[in-house]
Amino acid sequence: MKYINSKKRLILLILLLVLVVAVAGFSYYVSDYYHADSNATEALSSNNGYSVINNSDSITFIPTSNKTTTGIIFYPGAKVQPEAYSVIASKLAQKGYTTIIVKMPFNLAIFGVDKANDVITQHRDIKTWVIGGHSLGGVFASDFAVKHQDKIKGVIYLAAYPNTNASNATFKALSIRGSRDGLATQDQISKNLDKFPKTQPSSLLKGATTSTSVTTEYNLAITTAQ
Repeated sequence: MKYINSKKRLILLILLLVLVVAVAGFSYYVSDYYHADSNATEALSSNNGYSVINNSDSITFIPTSNKTTTGIIFYPGAKVQPEAYSVIASKLAQKGYTTIIVKMPFNLAIFGVDKANDVITQHRDIKTWVIGGHSLGGVFASDFAVKHQDKIKGVIYLAAYPNTNASNATFKALSIRGSRDGLATQDQISKNLDKFPKTQPSSLLKGATTSTSVTTEYNLAITTAQ
């Protein structure tokens, strides 16, 4: 009996150790993320073109003039600080689009796939919604759009591709990628082409990384995806 009890205690100790190591490993993984640069930090300040509401759930950029009834929801890439996308969000707001960057648990969109629902509920004045995302954020933005085609009219894949089949989706879509992007290669995108909406055009920016593709192509994307 003593031998059995000792064996049980040993097993429990091993399981506890495995759990502690797993939790520590995950904590280290999510604590190491990409931070916003000085340009993004500067764009977080309200000015004559837009106002910013930054809370625990999202960062909202609201146009101060020429406001349209089209809103953009953006899912950040894996382990990327939401504030890092402030430059493009500010430019969209200056074009009249209310733009909401969603803050994800642990900076991972997989833990907040349906957060767009809360955004839509909180902005009743917006009549048309476009959702986009970068890398892993784009994958789960697409998943949300496929499940809620009655709410989403356009999807923008920024260095991303659908995980769930969207080939028969009713929404419009656009794929944007920089040729020097290290996150989503042409090979990865090609392997998932059959999952993209049939009307989906693509834009490859030669010599560009993801960051430059964000700042130069997103306005075209919104127009195309509406």
